[in-house]
Amino acid sequence: MGRPNVGKSALFNRLVQRRIAIVHDQPGVTRDRLAGDCKLGSRPFTVVDTGGIGARDSDNLSDRVQTEAELAMEMADLIIFVADSRDGVTPVDRELAKKLRTT
Repeated sequence: MGRPNVGKSALFNRLVQRRIAIVHDQPGVTRDRLAGDCKLGSRPFTVVDTGGIGARDSDNLSDRVQTEAELAMEMADLIIFVADSRDGVTPVDRELAKKLRTT
């Protein structure tokens, strides 16, 4: 989970060892949930990539991305929060981290 363009899709691709998720400099490229199988050590698991939370647009697309991300959170056993170290912790990061702590 995280804001748009913080590296969630790149991390997802690295974990599944394939280029499934689109990685691009433009925010908002990932819109749906993507799932992929991963195996680190002897235990396989599924990882899910979501769109970034916190983007605002004029056609309510961000609301649909938010809904998909919330569905992924509800189904998850573990949530990884991804932030961009170059930007530092933003107000959106703080708000999302607070929500994730209670999820």
